[in-house]
Amino acid sequence: MGYDTLATTDVWKKKRDDLKTKRNSLFKKYSKHPYALHLALEIKIIDDEIAECTLKMEPKTQRPSSRRQQN
Repeated sequence: MGYDTLATTDVWKKKRDDLKTKRNSLFKKYSKHPYALHLALEIKIIDDEIAECTLKMEPKTQRPSSRRQQN
C-alpha cells in the first residue's frame, strides 16, 4: 500500500513539475505582453491544475476538511 501511494505521489509530482515549466514559459511571454489576455487565462488554468496536483500529493490526513464546524 505504501509503495502505491509513493508511486502515485511521484506521478502527481512529475505532472506538477511539467505544468510549472509550461506556466513559467507562458509567464515570460506574458511579462513582455501584459495585455495578452489569452496568456493570462492559460496561466490561470495551469495554476489551477498545479494546485490540484499539489492537493492530490498531500496525504488525506493533512487535507483540510471540506465541512465547517458548527458552533
